[in-house]
Amino acid sequence: MAEYITASSRLSLRLQIGTNDDGRPILRSLSLRDLSEDAAADDVSDAVSALGDLLAYPIVETSKIDTNLVV
Repeated sequence: MAEYITASSRLSLRLQIGTNDDGRPILRSLSLRDLSEDAAADDVSDAVSALGDLLAYPIVETSKIDTNLVV
C-alpha cells in the first residue's frame, strides 16, 4: 500500500511592500526552507510574529508548504 513521506517543509511569507497607483497592494514572497515537518502551528505563528518585528514590511499571509514523496 502506498503512503506519503514528507521530503521537505518550508515556510512561505507574503509581504506587502507597498501599493500601486490604483491603491492595490504590491506583494512579494519570502520562503524559509528546512522547516521541521512536525512544527506546531502555534510555534510557527510565534516565530512568524517575531520575524515580522524584524522585517521592514508587514506580513499579510503565512503558509507552511510540505513536499511529500509517494512510496
